[in-house]
Amino acid sequence: MPVEVIVAIAGLVASFLSGLLGIGGGIVLTPALLYAPQLFGAAAIPVKIVTGLTVVQAISGSILGAVRHRAYGNVSTRLVWLMGPPAAIASLVGAFASRDMSDRVLLAIFAVFSFAGALLLVLPVEAPDVDASEVRVNTPLAIALAVVIGAFGGMVGIGAIAFIVAALVYFLRVPPRVAIGSSLGIGLFGAIAALIGKAATEQVDPKLAAIVVGAALIASPLGAYVSVRTRTDVLLRILAVVVAIAAVRIALSALTGA
Repeated sequence: MPVEVIVAIAGLVASFLSGLLGIGGGIVLTPALLYAPQLFGAAAIPVKIVTGLTVVQAISGSILGAVRHRAYGNVSTRLVWLMGPPAAIASLVGAFASRDMSDRVLLAIFAVFSFAGALLLVLPVEAPDVDASEVRVNTPLAIALAVVIGAFGGMVGIGAIAFIVAALVYFLRVPPRVAIGSSLGIGLFGAIAALIGKAATEQVDPKLAAIVVGAALIASPLGAYVSVRTRTDVLLRILAVVVAIAAVRIALSALTGA
């Protein structure tokens, strides 16, 4: 199977989940692009190119998903502007730093953040049931979380941005549906900054990136449509399972180098 077809299929799945669960999609796209090509007899895609493609997917999927979630009233503009800019600056730094890191270190970072996010997502939580416009958070804590998540997200191609949903719900007590919608806007800032860093260090394949963008145009709005019609506890558990599965597979690669 041609690698372009594999990238297209993986991009569709990742973008649907991006709109559905409020994640950049890299949590799915990264393991899919690392392991699917070999399974179907195609050439392997280098880890750094994979992280570049996940950044591209994060931008396209986040824009489309955030627009749909905003139309449904599930995006806190205040929260996006509070956490987005610091996440972007940190993400740019992380993207440049990733150029000189080994593949195993990048995979280990991805796995650690994924495991942490999956654990938080299955814990019980009490968040106020308020509209997106009424959401208020601890400002210093929100900025600190944005910096940490943005830096590591920039390193691994936004895979760590799946942690934003968990951070919003469990550290900042944001209602889950608003967290899902707002995380796409917050992640967009970091994704754009990371793309600048990845492109400047030649970690983006233009042809494969165009395929990922096309997949996002189709699947991300569809995921957002399904999301607003699904119970939030179900969404969080789906996200926890997706993140945990990806984390296990990536962790094995980081430990074994395979």
